[in-house]
Amino acid sequence: MEKLLELKFNYWILQTIAMLITAFLIPRLRITSIFGALFIVIALAFVNSKIWDAALFLQIPDHFTYQSVLLVLTNGFLFWVLVKLLPGIEVDGFLAALAAPIVFSATSLLIAHYHHYINWGDILDRAITVLQNLRQYFEQSSSEPAKNLIGNHN
Repeated sequence: MEKLLELKFNYWILQTIAMLITAFLIPRLRITSIFGALFIVIALAFVNSKIWDAALFLQIPDHFTYQSVLLVLTNGFLFWVLVKLLPGIEVDGFLAALAAPIVFSATSLLIAHYHHYINWGDILDRAITVLQNLRQYFEQSSSEPAKNLIGNHN
């Protein structure tokens, strides 16, 4: 039972990471809160299990047909509606909403396949270092102009 809970927890974490990467790759898709990526992942899982089947993408033929175009458009529309309903995630334009499920699916598949080879601790350490460097950069750049402005008025 413990192994099953760990597996489910890992699945949700990996899916949330895939959504964060998707938001990074699509400029007009933004995660605006800590739980935004998790909320959309849970909503997509619910929609895919109750209303819409993500496995339909596996049935898309190699060439464009009316059915394949309608499938991609409908999936993009469902994603757009979910983003508009959920807090913590925003999308500007239908094209970004259309691309997001496709990028998310590809990212999820890659992460699911390769997550055993990824050193997550190293990635977390690097992310923390990048965030600390960004913080220092913004602190320095915001304090320097203020000093210049104060110095010019004397």
